[in-house]
Amino acid sequence: MARRFRGILAGLLIAVVAGCSASTPPIGPADLALVGTPLEGCCRETEVYAPVLIALIEPFAPLLGNAVGASVFRSGYLADERVQAQVLQVVRPLDVVLLSNKHRASGSTIPGLFGHLAVYLGSEAELRALGMWNHATVVPHQAEIRAGMTFIESDRLGVHLSLPEEILNTDRVVLARPQLASNARRREVVAGFAQRLGMKFDYHFDNATPDELYCAELVSIVMPELRLPTRIIYGRETILPDDVAAQASTGRIPLAVAAYFRGKPEVWERSDRAGLITDLADWWQRGRNEKPAAGAPGV
Repeated sequence: MARRFRGILAGLLIAVVAGCSASTPPIGPADLALVGTPLEGCCRETEVYAPVLIALIEPFAPLLGNAVGASVFRSGYLADERVQAQVLQVVRPLDVVLLSNKHRASGSTIPGLFGHLAVYLGSEAELRALGMWNHATVVPHQAEIRAGMTFIESDRLGVHLSLPEEILNTDRVVLARPQLASNARRREVVAGFAQRLGMKFDYHFDNATPDELYCAELVSIVMPELRLPTRIIYGRETILPDDVAAQASTGRIPLAVAAYFRGKPEVWERSDRAGLITDLADWWQRGRNEKPAAGAPGV
């Protein structure tokens, strides 16, 4: 019964928004940062739903968010041990991981090619090497990390640790490496993430409510030096994963693209920063009519 109810809610949401007209918000700092790059004009058509509809469904955001977030259509194209092994060979502690979850209902209701962010916190060996394994913020989570939960994310379950096979069950993965000042700062960042484990998810994707965190907001609060780009969507300041991907790939923020993996049915490949730029530009150029927006990323 619960599954059927979630399906009805998800179907109702999609049906209601299907006929809504789009609007393009004014040009803001996130857009200006891409002027003169191959991605100039990217990521702007974010308000596909009528604002009045957003106002109507806002009180039901947790209910709808849970329904949509729980709906999965298929396995991700990268749900393959071979590609996941390659990703895990490249990833380093505190890498920001951008995910394209088009196999989930949430990935189809979020504007852009990417819809979710996670962070690789590190294995026991990596945290020991950094001097953080026995830190007071990490000790309560040692059992989970030893069990393989080496990623941290914020989704409808709140801020929690996740297994690689859960995070990498996706269609595309970008590993973006933060340019942090020192190992001392890296230790502070690990502690910052660990301290926020258990916090509630922000279903309203609003940067003005730091007591609840959505995926990109978690990263931005713990690593403010990354200067993750913000934009106003439906009247609230939020962070769009495609903005992060666009500015990382064009060198506008201190996140270096370390690797890019993309999948299609029956095949996957490793690409690079140039391939990521091409894919983002292509998505926003040819797919605008196929990308309804849920108000913000990361359900």
